Amino acid sequence: LVYNSEFGLFNYLIQWSGLSDSPVNWLGSSAGAFAAIVISDVWKTTPFMTIILLAGFATIPQDLYHQARVDGTHFAQRFRYITLPLLRPVIVVALLFRTIDAIRIFDLIYVLTGGGPGGATTSLSLYSFRYYVSGDFGYGSAVSLVVFLLAGLLAVCYIRVGRFTEVLQ
Repeated sequence: LVYNSEFGLFNYLIQWSGLSDSPVNWLGSSAGAFAAIVISDVWKTTPFMTIILLAGFATIPQDLYHQARVDGTHFAQRFRYITLPLLRPVIVVALLFRTIDAIRIFDLIYVLTGGGPGGATTSLSLYSFRYYVSGDFGYGSAVSLVVFLLAGLLAVCYIRVGRFTEVLQ
């Protein structure tokens, strides 16, 4: 309802602020529909990513920061040499979760645009769903397998880039 072209919240705010006299069809263009999906997805997943990162911050021993302050380091130095290296595994896990969620996105696209306008926002999951609905289970399964393999490949790449063994040693 936020993106509704007649009575949606965004149109109300734009007309109330005087930026536009006529309502905007947010989901009627490829760029607008893509932006609406990205904004909605970020809005939906930001709390989860925040909780993951806060859990990572909670595991960093405060003694390291106290020792660094005694040594005369600045905030930027403490962030670069203490916080980031110790948060690297948590950041990699958060990015892994977010990337896999982005690859298999279905619900927002199905509800907001149905893959439109003109197929501009069709994802692999929605593509697979359309095959299943039409009764073509072989192609639907093949597309789902491609999504699975792509997510697995990216997971392996993230784990290698994250270099978890360096942190543990």
